[in-house]
Amino acid sequence: MNKGVRWWCAALLVHVGALAVAAEQNIWILLRDKTDADGQRIAWVDLGAGHVDAELDLPVSQGYIERLRAMGVTVRFYSRWLNAVSARVSPEVQRRVQAVDFVAATRPVQRLQRPSPSPPVPLASPKLLQSRYGLALEPLAQIAVPPLHDQGLMGAGVRVALLDNGFHYADHAAFAAIRVVAQRDFVNDDEVVSDEADQPVTGDERSGSQNLHGAQVLSLLAGYDPDHFIGVAPDAEYILAKTELDDNMPEMPSEEDRWVAGLEWADSLGAQVVNSSLGYNRWDDGTGYSPADLDGETALTSVAAALAVRRGIVVVVAAGNEANGDWHYITMPADADGAIAVGAVEVTGSGERGPQIASFSSRGPTADGRIKPDVVAPGSGVAVADLRRGGYVRKGGTSFAAPLVSGVCALLLQKNPDWGPDQVLEALRSTALDLGAAGPDTVYGWGQVNALAASGLDEVPPQADSLLAPFPNPARDGVVHFPVQLAERGLVELSIFDVAGRLVFAERWDLWPGSHDRPDRAPRWTPERAVANGIYLYKLRSPNRSHLGKIALVRAP
Repeated sequence: MNKGVRWWCAALLVHVGALAVAAEQNIWILLRDKTDADGQRIAWVDLGAGHVDAELDLPVSQGYIERLRAMGVTVRFYSRWLNAVSARVSPEVQRRVQAVDFVAATRPVQRLQRPSPSPPVPLASPKLLQSRYGLALEPLAQIAVPPLHDQGLMGAGVRVALLDNGFHYADHAAFAAIRVVAQRDFVNDDEVVSDEADQPVTGDERSGSQNLHGAQVLSLLAGYDPDHFIGVAPDAEYILAKTELDDNMPEMPSEEDRWVAGLEWADSLGAQVVNSSLGYNRWDDGTGYSPADLDGETALTSVAAALAVRRGIVVVVAAGNEANGDWHYITMPADADGAIAVGAVEVTGSGERGPQIASFSSRGPTADGRIKPDVVAPGSGVAVADLRRGGYVRKGGTSFAAPLVSGVCALLLQKNPDWGPDQVLEALRSTALDLGAAGPDTVYGWGQVNALAASGLDEVPPQADSLLAPFPNPARDGVVHFPVQLAERGLVELSIFDVAGRLVFAERWDLWPGSHDRPDRAPRWTPERAVANGIYLYKLRSPNRSHLGKIALVRAP
C-alpha cells in the first residue's frame, strides 16, 4: 500500500471513529427498584417523590450498576433520590439498556444553557459608606441585615452549600476568615474548586472566568473585610460544589446531572441552606426544557430541589435574567415546589423612590399557575469581590440577589435552629415589603426581603435624631467615633477643621433608622499621620440636627 492510500485509510478511520463518538450521548437510566436493608425490593415511583427519606437515602443498587457497566455503559453520576444513573452510551447500548428488566426508562441528560447574563452595571461614582460595611452597606441595609448582625446573628453554626461554576476565592481579602468545610469539582472530578491549569474539561482556568461567578456569589454570603466589605453570613460554614461550566464556553453547555449530584452531596454533608445562583432553560438547538415544563415536576433539577426541601434543606434559587428575552419567565429549578425563587430589584441608595424591579429579572408564574418569584432582593449594581484584580466590583443579576436571601435564611436558622424550609419561607413572605400591585404578584412575588422583620426581633428607632458626644476625646489611638441616633433614614455629614478654620476632613454616611453609637457602627474620623496633634473643631449634621464641638488629638510621637 502506498503512502497516499495509507493516509486516506487512516483519515477514514479517524472520521468513522469521530462519528461513533459523536453518536454517543448522555442519558438518565431510571431504575425500577431499590433494595432495603432487609433485602426487600422497593418499587420506585414518581422519581422519588412518593418515598420517605429513609428510602431516598438507600443507595442505587451496586448490582445494577455493574450489570450496566458490563453492557458498555460509561457511568457519570448516581442519584439516590431519583434512583437513577446518568451515563454515556452509544445508540446500540441504549437500545440494549432499555430492554433490561430492572430499567424503567431512559431519557436524555438535558444539555442546559444558563440564562442570559444581565446587562453590565457601570462603575458609578463611589457609593456612600458606613465604616463597618464599606461597599456592602447599601444592599444589606436595604434588606435590614445590619440590625441582626448587631444582635450577634452572623450565621454561626449554620451550614450553607453553593452550587456554581467554581470558587477562586483563597487569595482575596474578603475570604480571609471563611470557614470552608468541604469542596468538590464535579466538572473535572477532583477536590479543587479554584483555578487550575490543564483541567480535563475546562482546560487552563487561570485566565478565563471559570471559578469567578461562584466566588462573587460566595462573597455576598461569606465576605468579611471590615471597613471595605461584609457579607450577610460571614460566620456560617460553607460547602462549595463546582457543578457548572463558565458562561464563556457556549460550545459546552451545562448538564443537569452534575447539579443533581452536587445537591445530593451537599445533603450528605449536612447542608441546611443551598444557594443556586444558576438557572437553566433550553439550549440553542431547542433541546432542553420549555416554559411549558415549568411545573416543578418535569425538569430533574426541579424534582431534586423539591426533594431537598422535603428533606429539610432551605433551597434558594435565582429566578433568572430572562424578562427581556424570548423565554421571559423564571428558569429551572426556580419552579421547584418549596424552593425560594429570588428576583432582583435595584439598589435604592438614599433616594425617596422605593425599590423597583430590575428590568432583566425573570417573571412568573409557573406553568401550573403558582406565583413566582417568591421574594426579591437587591440585584442591580451590587458590589462583589473582584477576584482577578482584588478589591470590589459592581455586578447585576438575580445571581446576586439570591445569595443575599440565602444569607438571611442562615441568620434565621441561627436564631431558630428548629425551623424547617416551610417556616423560613413563610417568615420571608409574611414580612416582606410589598411592592408593585397590592399582594403577591408575578413580578415582585411577596415583596422585598426584610431580615429584621422576618427574625421577629425588634429594633425600635428613636423618636428624634440625637448627635452624641464623640469618643474618645481626647483621642490617643488616632480614631474618633461620632455616635448618632436617627429617627429616619438620612445623610449624616461630618466635617473637621483645624483652629485656623481649614477643612482637614469631610465625609458623609447614608444611615438607616436606629442607634449608630458603637465603634463598629458610628461615623468616624481616622486622622492621617500628617495631621498634627492639637485642638480641632467638628461639625456633625443629621437630617434634623446640627452640632458644633471640639476634640483633642494627642497621639504619641
